[in-house]
Amino acid sequence: MKSAKQKERELIIKLSKGKKTCREIGDILGTSKSKVSYWITRYKKTGSLLDKPRSGRPTPLTKQELENIKNQLKAKYFGVRNDKTGLSTKEVIRLIEQKTKHKYSFRHAERIMHKIGLLLITPRVSHIRKDEKAQAKFREDF
Repeated sequence: MKSAKQKERELIIKLSKGKKTCREIGDILGTSKSKVSYWITRYKKTGSLLDKPRSGRPTPLTKQELENIKNQLKAKYFGVRNDKTGLSTKEVIRLIEQKTKHKYSFRHAERIMHKIGLLLITPRVSHIRKDEKAQAKFREDF
């Protein structure tokens, strides 16, 4: 299945072959002239509309390790416990370190959690001075 970016790029090339100018194509597609020009030039040079590979250090965690970490976190924090406490980054870092022998920063642990589809959002406790009557009145008025 092609992405929207891929379809837009193909449409840019199709319109350019139809003798449209970069400005006309940009107006038709609602995009900038420079973007249209970039993709026409790149297609002429490479013959491809695919994204280039991104740079960056690959994660040492395999998909299987990430899946195991996800399952363990779900079992530990969402299975038996009903007190609605959330995950803390420290607990996630500790679990990853035990399983993989890799140390991670807090921010990287948050990225890993996001990657496996879990959030570090914890529910707020109710305030000790909340007024039930005032809340009920607000609900009625609202």
